[in-house]
Amino acid sequence: MNDFKSFIEQLVQHGQQSNHRSVVVLSGSQAWATELLAEQLAAQSCCWLGDGPWPSCLAINKAKSVLGQEYQQLVFNGYSGFNPDAFGVVSGTLAGGGICFIICPDFSQWPSFADPDYVRYVATPGDVDRVTGYFIRRAITTIKAQSSCYVLTPDRPLPELSNVVINEPKLATIAPYASEEQQHAVAQIVKTVTGHRRRPLVISADRGRGKSAALGIAAAELLASRVSRIIITAPTVAAVQSVFKHAALLLDGAQITKLCLTWQGKTIEFIAPDALIKLQPESDLVLVDEAAAIPTAMLATLATTYSRLVFATTLHGYEGTGRGFALRFIKRLAEISPGYRTAGLNQPIRWAEQDPLEQLTYQLLGLKSEAANVDSLVESMAGEHGRPQLEFSQLSQRQLLDNPDLLEQLFGLLVLAHYQTSPSDFRQLLDAPDLTIFIATIDQQLVATALVLTEGDIKPALAQQIWLGQRRLRGHLLPQSLMAQVGLQEAGAYRYGRIMRIAVQPQLHRNGIGLQLDQQIEQWAQANQLDFIGASFGATADLLDYWQALNYQPVRLGLNRDSASGTHSAIVLKPLQVSEPHQQLINLAQQNFYHNLGYALSAQFQVLEFELVVGLLSDAVGSEPLKIQDLSNIEVFTAGGRPFELVAHSIAQLIWSKGQQLTQLSTQFQQILILKVLQQQSWSACCRPCGTSGRKGSEALLRQAVAMLLSECAVQ
Repeated sequence: MNDFKSFIEQLVQHGQQSNHRSVVVLSGSQAWATELLAEQLAAQSCCWLGDGPWPSCLAINKAKSVLGQEYQQLVFNGYSGFNPDAFGVVSGTLAGGGICFIICPDFSQWPSFADPDYVRYVATPGDVDRVTGYFIRRAITTIKAQSSCYVLTPDRPLPELSNVVINEPKLATIAPYASEEQQHAVAQIVKTVTGHRRRPLVISADRGRGKSAALGIAAAELLASRVSRIIITAPTVAAVQSVFKHAALLLDGAQITKLCLTWQGKTIEFIAPDALIKLQPESDLVLVDEAAAIPTAMLATLATTYSRLVFATTLHGYEGTGRGFALRFIKRLAEISPGYRTAGLNQPIRWAEQDPLEQLTYQLLGLKSEAANVDSLVESMAGEHGRPQLEFSQLSQRQLLDNPDLLEQLFGLLVLAHYQTSPSDFRQLLDAPDLTIFIATIDQQLVATALVLTEGDIKPALAQQIWLGQRRLRGHLLPQSLMAQVGLQEAGAYRYGRIMRIAVQPQLHRNGIGLQLDQQIEQWAQANQLDFIGASFGATADLLDYWQALNYQPVRLGLNRDSASGTHSAIVLKPLQVSEPHQQLINLAQQNFYHNLGYALSAQFQVLEFELVVGLLSDAVGSEPLKIQDLSNIEVFTAGGRPFELVAHSIAQLIWSKGQQLTQLSTQFQQILILKVLQQQSWSACCRPCGTSGRKGSEALLRQAVAMLLSECAVQ
């Protein structure tokens, strides 16, 4: 115990000189590690995540509650489950010079340890022995390879400390700024309000660079001058608490709640992204924090709606990654606002360069994984010598473990393709059972990948419990949704391949790679006697069109929007077996979906994007044919002889029976038909999106749209 105390004291001294955060791994029994640390650490200055000796110890799933706080010691108890997202969150709360302690089993036993985090990747606790444990094997290799990680065991001498790196104190800066970069970023944020309109600012930084502080300082300066209302949005309200805190430090008497800072009648208010787009409240400035974790379409809508905007994003973080953000959004922003500006925060503020904990976090969680550079392939595919040959193969998780470069390229590609790829996805890639990994390569360079989970084959007794709403399994998303939400108890007996992720290099989109990859998945599914393949995704018109083009059919749309993406979750399905039961299942699923959709469009889906509704209607089934009386009603309406309210049902029947022809109409005609007839919005609500003035103009447009739909139907 005395030796350990001396060891820690030396580490603290090193930290004071270097401003580096040390990493100490206690590899042994939980009781040994807990007793050792409890003797040396104080609860007041320590964040202990997982089981521990104090009442203040936090459960692993409460990690985000410490966002915005700062500690001198951090304990991460791996015996409580090595949740990669939680580790990513708390690693940023440790101050420079602090020590991160990781408690874990002996390295020889850790890969076979029944990690509590495994339950997130299996259907039932009884399946945890099917988890590969490759994430932990890789973690051990990573820790051993990093000389600045000190590994302590009960039966070996304490390791020798490496030579301390003495970092010169940072140059003095003018309060409240922590660096010249931060001062410049604050000035740029202020300029967004005081300068020309339509000049949004994009700030990028890694964690610990003072991004949140810059937003808070700038917000405070603006409130203290000419600004009355600032809106801040982010994927979660927890992400903005640090901004509130830094602003309050400069505003004497400021009052903070979870959603708002108030000072002298002025406010900084949090509004979730989907609510901000829907409500479009007035604001002097909109701050978008952790923008990489918000879909491009939503960011583009904000850029179009608001003239004074700041987008801030973490380059390598648990909330999303900046590389994918740059590829997906910056090009779009350049089209909307060519005069956009950028600012970067590169210098660490809360710790020094080459920080051991930061380096370990990057490596453990795959946060710096990069997709392959395909610039040369793009050039060759645009040349005159024909397209290079695509090659498809399947990878085992063991192959990914044994080939670190391929693992990082694959995960880097997934990061590029999706706005909310997290460290937990990295662990799932290595550990999840029933996962099949498909890749497409050109000249041995990875250009596309798909992750497919095998689901279903649920025993009848369990299926009945799910159908009745008495039981819920982890995973098995497709069969459970069909049973619990659609009401098809028999769906549990079938086997499904759920395409969990599919990603193609962005520069190679629209080259048919996704189609060929789907064909490979279908061949594999048929060879393995699966009954259906399907996918679940945040529904947008473009994504729905993509899946429909591959012959997937929509069978469900979630009732609630995701607060970050602002989208409803859609499920699409494709039958693989040509038999009456298979076709009957998907027919029943679709009929149920469209029958409910007819009602929901005037209720839960009343503000659903009209483009998405048009896409859904193109696959509509079970609509009754138009009756003679309906046709008569419609003809009188188009001639101007009868008001809409008396023929609304007949027009709705026309739209449902001729949904495929909607795509042939102009955007304006599509809008008025969806908004007024199916979603039953008020005439005034239809005016702005349809470009009309008052009821008279909107009703005239509707008559034209109905007449055009009738003529399109006649041509068909």
